[in-house]
Amino acid sequence: MLAMFPEHQEAVYQEQLKVVGDDPNIIPTWDQLSNMEYLGRVIKETLRLYCPLAVFRTPTKDIDLGEYTLPAGCTLYIKLHCLHKDPQFWSHPNEFYPDHFLSEAIANRPKGCYFPFSAGPRGCPGKLYGTIVMKMLLSTLLRKYKFETDLKYNELKYKYSIQLEISGGYLCRIKHRNKESENVS
Repeated sequence: MLAMFPEHQEAVYQEQLKVVGDDPNIIPTWDQLSNMEYLGRVIKETLRLYCPLAVFRTPTKDIDLGEYTLPAGCTLYIKLHCLHKDPQFWSHPNEFYPDHFLSEAIANRPKGCYFPFSAGPRGCPGKLYGTIVMKMLLSTLLRKYKFETDLKYNELKYKYSIQLEISGGYLCRIKHRNKESENVS
């Protein structure tokens, strides 16, 4: 996503310079990771767009929805991908828009609109660990490299598996920041 949206990549990079500095060998501390607000928004927005497509649940007691009742023991198919793109909850549902995760935007959305790691007792136990690792990895990579691609977000084609995936792969050029003309891959 950052390769397709260089303005967001630059904003994240500038945040890294401010929070950690430009040395990619410095491992961010917990406090520094906590101060990576823009990077956190970019990660959350990417997970909103590319989350597991759905989860199955079986309620242990009846769930009263007013007009309908879901009986205990039924199978619920919860379409996370549809929830994460519902225009009722997201101002730019089909766009890469990290401002969905500004504090005021979060406060204006009902609580159950965002589940990239699922939720409840069967939610992903590695949610916090995964988020920390993503921040550390992206912080380190973005301080050392710049990512570019010819892919256009609005032209992407997808394949469906456990998660929504881009068909054709994630074609990306990686350049050293201190040697803008030198390609890495």
